[in-house]
Amino acid sequence: MLCPKCHHDNPETAQFCIRCHATLRFICPACKHVQDHGGKCDQCGVDFAKYSAMLIFQAKDTAAQQRARTKKRASIFKQILLLPVTGGLSLLKYFSGKLRGD
Repeated sequence: MLCPKCHHDNPETAQFCIRCHATLRFICPACKHVQDHGGKCDQCGVDFAKYSAMLIFQAKDTAAQQRARTKKRASIFKQILLLPVTGGLSLLKYFSGKLRGD
């Protein structure tokens, strides 16, 4: 297989060029179709860049949801630990704030 970038002859099974490390085979992330160019998949029509961006945004959204859940649990746990010290006033203030939407 001839590299489109440096024109070096590579083995047919190579995914990257041996000399310049350019991608020789592109694998569609949706249908796993192998092709020799990027952009859109010839078989299913998925745009590689848009699909990758969608996966990244999904991962960021999931991470943000997990952080918010962890922060909420930590604040409740903190109020429970402070219960003997504050006599429950801070816990009541915490829950009243949550009911108001703060």
